[in-house]
Amino acid sequence: MLEANSATEPVQTPVGVWTGSVTHDNQTDPYVISFAPDGTIALRTPVTVGVGTWAAGEPGRFTYELTETFTPVSGHAGEVRAHVDAHLKNNTTHTGTGSAKIYTPDGTLVHTTTAESAGERIADEPAPWHDLVSLGTPMRGRTLHRGDEGFEEAGSGWLLTVEHRPAAIVVAADADDVSAAVRFAAARKLPIAVESTGHGRSVPADGAVFIATEELRELSVDPQARTARIGAGLRWDEVISAAADHGLAPLCGSSEQVGVMGYLTGGGLPLTCRTHGFAADHVRSLDVVTADGSVRTVSPTQEHDLFWAVRGGGSNFGVVTSAEIDLVPLSSVYAGELCYAGEDPAQAALVVRSYLVWAKEQPDEMSSSVTLVRLPDVPEQPDEVRGRSLVQVHIVYTGDETHGARLVEPLRALAPETDTVAATPYRQITELHHDPKHPVRVHFRSALLDEPSDVAVKALVSFIDPASAPEGLFPGIELRHLGGALSRPPARPHAVDARDAAFLLWVRVPLPDGETAPARGLADDVLDRLRPWDTGALLPGFLFDHDSDPERVRRAYSESDHRRLTELKAEYDPHNLFRVNHNIRPVGDGA
Repeated sequence: MLEANSATEPVQTPVGVWTGSVTHDNQTDPYVISFAPDGTIALRTPVTVGVGTWAAGEPGRFTYELTETFTPVSGHAGEVRAHVDAHLKNNTTHTGTGSAKIYTPDGTLVHTTTAESAGERIADEPAPWHDLVSLGTPMRGRTLHRGDEGFEEAGSGWLLTVEHRPAAIVVAADADDVSAAVRFAAARKLPIAVESTGHGRSVPADGAVFIATEELRELSVDPQARTARIGAGLRWDEVISAAADHGLAPLCGSSEQVGVMGYLTGGGLPLTCRTHGFAADHVRSLDVVTADGSVRTVSPTQEHDLFWAVRGGGSNFGVVTSAEIDLVPLSSVYAGELCYAGEDPAQAALVVRSYLVWAKEQPDEMSSSVTLVRLPDVPEQPDEVRGRSLVQVHIVYTGDETHGARLVEPLRALAPETDTVAATPYRQITELHHDPKHPVRVHFRSALLDEPSDVAVKALVSFIDPASAPEGLFPGIELRHLGGALSRPPARPHAVDARDAAFLLWVRVPLPDGETAPARGLADDVLDRLRPWDTGALLPGFLFDHDSDPERVRRAYSESDHRRLTELKAEYDPHNLFRVNHNIRPVGDGA
C-alpha cells in the first residue's frame, strides 16, 4: 500500500472530490474521484466503482493506485488495475498519466493500455460516499448517494413530517440487489431501512443503507387458483385493477396509494375487514431477504415461524421482495358514504350515537366506520364543504344489494346531506374514503377502543364543534368498526391481534405551517379524552412516528406474541440491522 503524506499542506494534496475524465484507447470516460486524508481513494464512473490508495510526492505531485470493478450495468465482468502519476495545478485542477490493466473475473490479464486524465476539484472534503462506494459493485439497479440526482426524491416518504438522511440508497432491480445491499450493510454494521413504495416509513432512516424496492414489479393473477403474485414495488391500485379483470379482489385498505408489502407485513386492515379478517390472513407465501443476505421463501410449510413473524412484524425480520396472496371472488360491493352536518354538537352526537348502536347489530358482511372531520375554509376544498364540520359514515357491504339497502335504512333515516351508497365496482373501492393521493404533512395517532359511551361521543364531537375546536387545527377522527372475522383465529396464524377491541381509533391532524407541536397536542388531547375506553393495545399497521418508543411497540402485540417475536428476532437478525422501523429488539437486547 502507498503511504499518504499527512504532514503535507492541504494545498499540496488532492484531498477532496474531483470530477474529470480519462482518455484511453481513443475513448473518453467521465469519473468522480474522492481522496481522503488517510490515503484512501474512492471512484465512481457510469460502469465501474473503484477503491485504492494515494501518496504525496514532491510538492504538487502525487501518485495513486486504483482497482476498479465493472458493475452489472456495464455488461462486462472483471476489473481494471491502474497506476497514475498526477500533478496538481493551482489546487483546483490536476492532470495524470498512467497505465491500466484489464483482468477477467478469474484474474487473467486481457488488455494493457495507457491513459491520461484531467480533473477539477469540486469539494475540499472526501465525498459522503467515500467509504460506501463498493456498495455499487454488484448492483444491477441504481446506487445513490447524497448529492446524486434523484437521491432526495428516492429518500423521501409519503409522510413529510419525517425526514430521512440515509447513508446511501439502493434502488434494487431484483432480489439479488437486495441481498447484496443487506450483506454490505451487515459487513459494516450499518442499519438497514426498507422502502417498498406508497406511504413509506414513519421512522427516520438516518445513517442507514436505504433499500428501495419500487422497481420489483412482478404481477400475475391466477384466476383458477384465485391468487396473485405481487412484487414489492406495487401499490394496491395496480393489484386491484389486475384482479378485477377476472372478477376477483385483493383485500386492500382505504388508499390505493399504499404499498402492498408494508400493508401486508403490518397486518393489513381491509375495507372488508369484518367479512374477511386481516389481509395477513390471506397471504400464502413471502420471499424475504434476511439479515444474512439469504433469500428465503416462507409459508405455512417453509420456515413457518418466520412466516408468522413477518406478517405483523413489519420490516423487523428482513426485506420482503414478493408475495403470493389469496384473492376473493368479489366484483362489486354495496358501498359508499353518508355525510351529515356536524356544526351542531347535539345533532353530530346523535348521528355518532346512532351509528354506534347500528354497528353493533350488523352482520359480518357489513364493515363500516364513522369519521368526524373539520375542514379549513380554503379554496382547495369544494364549496359545499369548505370551512364546515361533518360526520361521515362509510360502509362496505359484501352481501346482496337489496339486503344491504335494508340494513342501511336506519342511517338514511337520520337525513344525510349526501348519500353515495350504491352498488359499486370493487375496482373503485378505494375512492370511498377520499384518502390523499400525494405526500402529506400530517400527525397521526391511533388506539384500540372498547365500545364508546355517550360521554366518549360528547368528547369526540367537541373536537369538530366550531365553537370550541382549536383554532387553526382541522382534525379527522375516525372510528373503524372491528369484530367479525377479525375476532376469529386465522387459518394462517400471524402476529396481529385485535380480538378484544370494538373499534380502531385513528386521528389525523394536518400540521399548520409545518409546526408539529399544535398537531401533536391536539392528537394527544383526543387520546387523553378517550383514555377510559382505550384497551391499551395498538395495531402494528397503525404505528406512526410517535409510536417508535419500545414500550409503545410492545403494545402492538400480546405479551406472548412479543416474547416470541423477540426470540425470532435474535435468530434471524441478532445484531438488529433491521431497526429503522417500529423496532422489535432481539431477546437479550433490552427486550
